[in-house]
Amino acid sequence: MAKGRKAKQAKTKLNMIIYGDTFTGKTTLASQIAYYKREDGTPFRVLYIDAETGGLDSYLDDMEAAGINLDNIYILYTQSLTEVRQYIAKVKNHEDLYELDEDGNETDEIVKDAYGEPFRADAIIVDGATILNLTTQSGLVEFSKKRNKVKADKAGLLGDERLVKIEGAGLEIKDWSTIKFKGQDLILDLMSSGVNCITTCREADEKISVKTDDGQFQSVATGRKIPDGFKGLDYNTNTVLRTFFDKETGQICAEVEKDRTHIHKKGEIIEDPSLLDWQAALDRTKDKEEFVIKNDLVKAVEVEQDLYAKEVLGRVGDPVVEDATDSDNTSTSPTPDDLRKEIVSIKNSLSPVAKKSLKEKLEAKGLPTAYKNVNDISVLQEVIETMKN
Repeated sequence: MAKGRKAKQAKTKLNMIIYGDTFTGKTTLASQIAYYKREDGTPFRVLYIDAETGGLDSYLDDMEAAGINLDNIYILYTQSLTEVRQYIAKVKNHEDLYELDEDGNETDEIVKDAYGEPFRADAIIVDGATILNLTTQSGLVEFSKKRNKVKADKAGLLGDERLVKIEGAGLEIKDWSTIKFKGQDLILDLMSSGVNCITTCREADEKISVKTDDGQFQSVATGRKIPDGFKGLDYNTNTVLRTFFDKETGQICAEVEKDRTHIHKKGEIIEDPSLLDWQAALDRTKDKEEFVIKNDLVKAVEVEQDLYAKEVLGRVGDPVVEDATDSDNTSTSPTPDDLRKEIVSIKNSLSPVAKKSLKEKLEAKGLPTAYKNVNDISVLQEVIETMKN
């Protein structure tokens, strides 16, 4: 469903990618968002999603010594893209976060900030998109093995032929398209979260295919560095920084590849970069209205599939049957409170096993599992629809 607004300035939110070689200050730079202030003057609360396993831990003592209250930083360790997106959805839907036990299961204890209030993130850091890309690829390779097992069974392969067919499975063209889609969807998820977001990843050599004299294609490095993660990860991002170590000056530097906030110019080299520079981008629009673009990428694909199916089946232009509920002027739209009551009623009728299954289904769709602070009617209606199906 399209969404529109009049052309006027909205509040600025950081949407940044920081990439570079190992030990070039990516995590240090990203973590400086913990020094940012809310409009009421209190420090930012930061959800730090660590896919690198301990990337921030070595900096915590220095941050605390510099005056950062570590209760305002909640660290989640995961290499699962699905789990990352579930937590982004929790932030977007203003859900409570719960402490996790040693097995990663939620306890009954709500995560609180330094003021004793339920933790509400002002910023999300996803540290390690390279790892998320790797685990996504590995997951699809395992799926490809299952796909080849079906093919082997269908072909009646036995012995070594069967083993080679299954274990030799690799990513197909459609798998690479799926991975690219997941990366784009991750960035759009972050943008639709309503908070500031920073993604870090390693760097890789950009390569292109070149046809050789014998007619074969060879992969050749261009000499340019690119983010080592999901392809096209930087397309929808407002700011892209590449960090590197300058041997001549002995300093960590950052090259500005893109900055739609106009804090720094494209191509500028910043010596000893500081994320605090971008606080000014937030301050200059603090009196403006909030505007968050919903991530409808998956839904848009479904709409296009439906339209394409109608074209193929020759049903374009079929008369649209008007929904009787839309034409009934006497009907009234449900309020958020009505929908929340219906959700509670449905949940109360479920067994504990069914409730657990429902929670997993909602999380998989990026829908909230707690509704006290959810006032978006379309979200609540989608939750009800999911509960009933």
